[in-house]
Amino acid sequence: MKVLVVGFIFIVEILSVFQCANILFFAPSPSKSHQVMFQPVFKELSLRGHNVTAIVCSPLKDPNLTNLTEIDMEVLYKIIYEEENEAREAMKKYILQKPNFLTVFLKDIVVKNIFHRFGKYILNMPQMQTFLKEDHKFDVVIVEWLYPTFAALAAKYRNPSHPVLAPDHDLPMPRDLSLKERLMSGLYAVYVRVYYHLVVLPREDALARKHLGQDIPYLGDIEKNISLLLLNRNPVFHRVMPVVPAIIELGYTNTNKSVEKMDPELKDFMDKSKNGVVYFSFGSNIQLLELPEDKLNAIFNTFKNIKYDILLKINKDTLDNKPKNVLTRKWVPQSAILKHKNTKLFITQGGLQSCDETIINQVPVVVIPFSADQTTNADTLAKYGMGKYLGYKDITEEILTEYINEVITKPSYKKNAMMLSKLYTDQPTDGLEKAIWWIEYVLRHKGASHLRYPSSDLPLYQYLMLDVLLLIVLALSVLVLVLIITVKLFICIGRKMFEKKTKKE
Repeated sequence: MKVLVVGFIFIVEILSVFQCANILFFAPSPSKSHQVMFQPVFKELSLRGHNVTAIVCSPLKDPNLTNLTEIDMEVLYKIIYEEENEAREAMKKYILQKPNFLTVFLKDIVVKNIFHRFGKYILNMPQMQTFLKEDHKFDVVIVEWLYPTFAALAAKYRNPSHPVLAPDHDLPMPRDLSLKERLMSGLYAVYVRVYYHLVVLPREDALARKHLGQDIPYLGDIEKNISLLLLNRNPVFHRVMPVVPAIIELGYTNTNKSVEKMDPELKDFMDKSKNGVVYFSFGSNIQLLELPEDKLNAIFNTFKNIKYDILLKINKDTLDNKPKNVLTRKWVPQSAILKHKNTKLFITQGGLQSCDETIINQVPVVVIPFSADQTTNADTLAKYGMGKYLGYKDITEEILTEYINEVITKPSYKKNAMMLSKLYTDQPTDGLEKAIWWIEYVLRHKGASHLRYPSSDLPLYQYLMLDVLLLIVLALSVLVLVLIITVKLFICIGRKMFEKKTKKE
């Protein structure tokens, strides 16, 4: 039987077991924040003696990693950022507006259609076609899980979830949900499951069969053959929720054990800053210059009128009318910047990797979330008291200036950042070590079906105990019916006895 393991947001399929395994690592997402999490894993697996073939968008290109073979998919960055204008415009429409009951469902359909087109493009790429036609044998297949198309290589574990305790990460929800938000989460939980099984799975199953062969199982059946789930989450930062033994929370993962170096100009800028540096970055997927003009003006006017230097990450080499205190970069060694003694504040969109690094380095924040888990992340950081939450629609020069000055000058924000960092990183082992250990655990034991949660194999009516409830309802109904009949019978007998007695008198 094939055994499957899910790791981070990727999936591991065990095909057979060897001490030094042949591993396929497939991570096609053209997103730096995703790739930076995968690189340490396939690098570490190769250093442990496993033969790793990595099909990735950000290859390491390290000649010293002799056990690592990389198939370069870097061209996907160009496709998604230069050629997929229609997709970017569609996504921007939903990212740059506050979600409501209608847009969360419309956005989900748009995103799933984009992923479907993206999956078709990947499978038709020459290097992918060549790879699929070659004769490869792997002991483990690790697949980034964005969409079920590639569940033909591995599949996702059914993690039991609750729409209030653990809302879908695509919903921009705060940490504490109002009645309206609980209602939205409940409706969305039903919708995504219905749409997934009626539309997504059949469509992606047909695409997978076209490229990987008609003899593969149905994707929905593959999903039932999973044994372990590795989650890139930390219970200190994320919502605490009950998990079964087959779910491993990795917690703190030190992906940057060696600090990235700054170029001379950037280092000079950081070292010589008199009042300190505000680092501003919206990550790799949200482009600052795509914001509406009024929001851009508010941000740049704030830069001009504060006393701090600004390190700004944007997708342009130069910026017209740039304030004197601003240094722009298309790429920034973020870990090195956040470790620098002169970094006073991080203005971020609240992506998971950015939150991870700012917590580890104890840098206070102003978070401006846009989509997915960013809203919850921003709300969590604000509730821990290490920063301020600023809604995108609420950006003005006055508010942004006030938040920057408050977070930098008020000692409690730095103190709370230090406190959260201690909680966040206090664990028996690094998350990367834990991920590697569990991947090799499944190899050693030919899977982890012994940890499998029994409800994964139960029909929905049994999981919800509908049959038990029905039996109880029937039993109570019969009991009530018997009581009613008995009472009526006693009433009838009593009435007749009363009538008989009355006639005698």
